[in-house]
Amino acid sequence: MPRSPMRAVEEGGLAMTLSVGTVMTALPRERVDAALEETGTASVRNRLLPAPVVFYLVVMLAMFAEASVRENLRILLEPLRRRFGRQKVTVPTGGAITKARKRLGPAPFTALFEALARPLGKAKTPGCFWKGYRVVAADATSVETQDTEANRRRFGRHVNQHGPAGYPQIKLAVLVECGTRVPLGCAWGGADAYELAIFDPLREKVAKDMLFLADRGYYSFERWQDCAKRAGALLWRVKKNMVLQPIRRFADGSYLAEVRPSFRLVRQGLSRQEESALVRVVEYRPVFVDGTEGEMVRLLTTLLEPQGAPAEQLARLYTDRWEIETGFDELKTHLRGPDRVLRSQVPELVEQELYGFLLAYYAVRATMAEAARRAACPPSELSFIHAVRVVRRRVSFPPR
Repeated sequence: MPRSPMRAVEEGGLAMTLSVGTVMTALPRERVDAALEETGTASVRNRLLPAPVVFYLVVMLAMFAEASVRENLRILLEPLRRRFGRQKVTVPTGGAITKARKRLGPAPFTALFEALARPLGKAKTPGCFWKGYRVVAADATSVETQDTEANRRRFGRHVNQHGPAGYPQIKLAVLVECGTRVPLGCAWGGADAYELAIFDPLREKVAKDMLFLADRGYYSFERWQDCAKRAGALLWRVKKNMVLQPIRRFADGSYLAEVRPSFRLVRQGLSRQEESALVRVVEYRPVFVDGTEGEMVRLLTTLLEPQGAPAEQLARLYTDRWEIETGFDELKTHLRGPDRVLRSQVPELVEQELYGFLLAYYAVRATMAEAARRAACPPSELSFIHAVRVVRRRVSFPPR
């Protein structure tokens, strides 16, 4: 789907708000220090590469994914080199940088991401709420790593009829605030991990003020029941061959039905045979711009009364789930770069780099949310591509 261009006032406001320095305020030094202390990775003695500098360097590796590690460090240290002289502020060797990254490991990056991954949309932020509910969505994607023996052992590769193929992969499940595209939680596994098993720990991130959207692969009776208890409302797509007997039909075309656990869930002790849940079903065929119809879409929702949630509105609302797909495209194509794999050669640095990308993406998106608030426009109307280009042009971050 093509992105509509920003209005001039929005583009100008975004350019004034963004720079490497201002984006890094989304990852403030005190929060970085707290994450380092919490995980026991703070520097215990003076080093050429102290822990905070290495931390920001890993985030810079995501912001400037096309540049080498040493070039990223030069960018980070440039203000100090200009002030004190290039002979006094030297750039360490690649081997020294790798050792410094290994000393840090992935733990402080995971800790800071978990601390920062919170909704940013305010009550008056356009596009973030529907009838008082904060709209969120979950989905999964895959990220390729360097093809090394260590990464193959840790993450595995995609398997087809001919055997393992391609690069080692990480499978990533993410919960996102749709209006700002800010990640609210992340979990990951290897290439052969079951997507829903990766997602399930993220259920605890779902809150009562949220309307939770999910694609058709996410439904199971147990998962539906658990998320229905946590969320304010659910709107999930389900497979069209799912048997749903109408109990009551409404004038808007939706109907009530009863869902029950599968024999497998009962056999595994995850549900009881006598359990059931009342749901409302919305079915429709999307009409595309050229006038053709798509395949039937079937949605289940916990919003049982059509007066407050008409079927047509729910069908339109479900398209917000594509915000997470757009977010994956921003992260993998426009931040990391198309056809580029993570640069790290060993699993602990792969995990570190992965969270560096998530933190960099969060920082840009958080800054864009603030720019959108000032411009009184939906955050989704601002261009992520433009934001990243502005950040890369305006290189000015003085580490303390």
